[in-house]
Amino acid sequence: MIVGQVIELKANNKFFTYCRKAFGVRRFAYNWCVAKFKKDYVAHLAAMDRYTRELAEYQKSPLQSTVAPVKPKLPTWQDYKKEFNAIRLEKYPFTYEVTKYASQQTFVNFGTSVKSYFENVKKRKKTKVKKNSKKRKAFFPKFKKKSYQHGSFYIGGDQVKLVTGKSCSKKLENQSSKQYMNIPNFGYVQLKEKLRFNGHINGVTISQRADRIYASFSIEITEEEYCRTHKAAVQNNTAAGIDLGLKSALMLSDGISIESPKPLKAKLRRLARLQRQLNRKQHPRAKGDKTKLSRNYIKHSRKVSKLYLSISNIRKDFSQKITSILANHYEYLCMEDLNVKGMMSNHKLARAISDVGFYNIKNNLIYKMEYKHRKLQEVDRFYASSKTCSKCGALKKDLTLRDRIYECPECGLTIDRDLNAAINLRQQIKNVGEAISELMPVELTALLSDLAINGIATSSVEAGIW
Repeated sequence: MIVGQVIELKANNKFFTYCRKAFGVRRFAYNWCVAKFKKDYVAHLAAMDRYTRELAEYQKSPLQSTVAPVKPKLPTWQDYKKEFNAIRLEKYPFTYEVTKYASQQTFVNFGTSVKSYFENVKKRKKTKVKKNSKKRKAFFPKFKKKSYQHGSFYIGGDQVKLVTGKSCSKKLENQSSKQYMNIPNFGYVQLKEKLRFNGHINGVTISQRADRIYASFSIEITEEEYCRTHKAAVQNNTAAGIDLGLKSALMLSDGISIESPKPLKAKLRRLARLQRQLNRKQHPRAKGDKTKLSRNYIKHSRKVSKLYLSISNIRKDFSQKITSILANHYEYLCMEDLNVKGMMSNHKLARAISDVGFYNIKNNLIYKMEYKHRKLQEVDRFYASSKTCSKCGALKKDLTLRDRIYECPECGLTIDRDLNAAINLRQQIKNVGEAISELMPVELTALLSDLAINGIATSSVEAGIW
């Protein structure tokens, strides 16, 4: 199995300069591909028109000796890579100042974006989407712009070397227990924490976020190594339904309401103030504006990026912690297959939905349950979990978003709306192979204790705990 670990690097000014060069080489190579592809694509379309006419004439021709026209081919990313490497030393010698992967891996990424573009074009034709429709856009590869706060480049696993007791400075050589990574064409850089996993390193992505540099490791490990580095499952043969919402981020069928920290909402006023201050600095106002960026604009943009990084880290921390706890305490989970992209189109709820992070919670649960050999069942998004009575199964069609308490017109059940949906989702778990036991008070206490240790706010909905 493949796992990842993100570690911050202890970067000095020299390493920042090296990273900025590598980001620039990656961006330059990608933009070189886009410029070439645009010209080649226009020429390819013209050649295809000629080929279509010649093919029609060939099929109508009664002469058997006529040579069939050859269908033109669009250059691939491998062709661009060969062409770039042939002129690289003469025209672009600055690309040799950093690791070779900064430019070479870019062609693979460009090939992926081109493939995605043509797949989206085919899907639009099949579904007969209108030309100017926003539904299922076909994004043509675009030029990458320069950013002072973001950037990344890739290093292959064959060039990744980790050592302990080394340092960039000869004075500290063999006197440190810290772990260091060798950066090609630069030297050793200290990791702020040691790599937790023993396995084969497939590759590392070096990225900048605000004023920090991170190394994201992709490691292939065995199942024994995964069990050694992760907590064992606390409880087995247990199940729960999960209803995602805005009032409470997750509502469990056991009556536990888990609240989201909502970092964007908490820091929105500060973010708006910083962005207003940033807008007053000297910078280009339009696409053709040749006004240069002022130093104050770049300095102030760092403050905005730091705040965005803080918001993102809080949201990711919550998502990782809550999904790990749920995967440890429940063997079977059931949740709705939400159309998050469609929900984000509602501009009244888009900010609140993105602040909770539905998509990250779902993705983290999928791979964590799979790695622990547990089952996550997804119910169709059109299943009326909120409108169906969890006791008698009656359907209340006139239920609106304002109705936070579900009152069944048939059996008279009065229950929290989200809890009712969570119980219905739990009842959808099928084909588990054995009877599912309910959480005992001791087990429920262990779950609440685990949530409290990790600083996750919870509340209990008394009606419906079973």
